[in-house]
Amino acid sequence: MKLSTSAIFAVAAVGALHLVQRERHQRQANEVAVAQIQINRLTHLTSHPDLAASWAPAGMDAKEFVKILDANQQLCALSLRHKLGITRGRQLHFVAEWIMKHEIGRRYWEKFGPLRAEEAMDDSDAEEFTAAMNDAYMAHPEAKPVGI
Repeated sequence: MKLSTSAIFAVAAVGALHLVQRERHQRQANEVAVAQIQINRLTHLTSHPDLAASWAPAGMDAKEFVKILDANQQLCALSLRHKLGITRGRQLHFVAEWIMKHEIGRRYWEKFGPLRAEEAMDDSDAEEFTAAMNDAYMAHPEAKPVGI
């Protein structure tokens, strides 16, 4: 049986699309695995404040750092949902706003937002996520320390 040129191109196109989709799914599976490792570590630290204390930034007590880690855990889960395309656009902004309505979310972002922005460079999904979080943070003037 002889195939026409258009049939050969169609078969090749379907094969190429399959490879692209398989690569995308593998990348998403890798992102889920890495996020799970990070979330597990955050859970471990929030469950063991004595261990968290050794990772706390200078001048921050262990109890405060455990609260900050809990906020980070929320943001990691939201960031993964965003990367996977589950929480985008208006929904992302809604959840970001909800997080920043909570003092602990604002304290986390105040302390670690710049680090997350630096980490997000050259990753369009991470930059979009960080921008949404930063916009929500900036919408809450109570987040700014007195005198700034």
